[in-house]
Amino acid sequence: MSNTSKVVLVTGASAGIGAAIASRLSKAGHIVFGTSRKADAQPPAASVRMLAMDVRSEASVAQAVAEVLKIAGRIDVLINNAGFGIAASVEDTRPDDMQRQMDTNFLGPLRVCQAVLPAMRAQGSGRIIQVSSLAARIGIPFQGAYSASKSALEGMSEALSMEVKPFGIDVVMVQPGDTKSNFTASREWT
Repeated sequence: MSNTSKVVLVTGASAGIGAAIASRLSKAGHIVFGTSRKADAQPPAASVRMLAMDVRSEASVAQAVAEVLKIAGRIDVLINNAGFGIAASVEDTRPDDMQRQMDTNFLGPLRVCQAVLPAMRAQGSGRIIQVSSLAARIGIPFQGAYSASKSALEGMSEALSMEVKPFGIDVVMVQPGDTKSNFTASREWT
């Protein structure tokens, strides 16, 4: 991919790492679409166009991706960043909480990838950046659900990387550790 302006879709762009990514890419001259579950989310920068998207809903994902394609005609980069954390011991994590964690942090990125891949394949290029976590490699006590969701994301992403490489699409993962954001304060305690 060249250094010219790209059309970038960033999930979870209303706060934290996602907001910082969207703002930075926008300031660098890229066309940035950010998403949030909240339809009225404030953009992290004036030039970031915010769209409503709940990664847990296939219909919501399809609608937001269709809107980006309608406006920009392409998606060069997808940054799957949306997610949340649950704080509880594995023993005390209810199966329905584990399911919510996996639905957002693992199945959510899968839904978004499946929605953007046809366009990327048609254009013969693209990059998917999966925001994972160091917790994918080292299970963190009292964050077992979060660690499991990020481990699943990485396994899926490694396979996807090999599957889409022949179509000119790159899949990469980043594994941030503790970051100065509201993520820890927003963690759900069960």
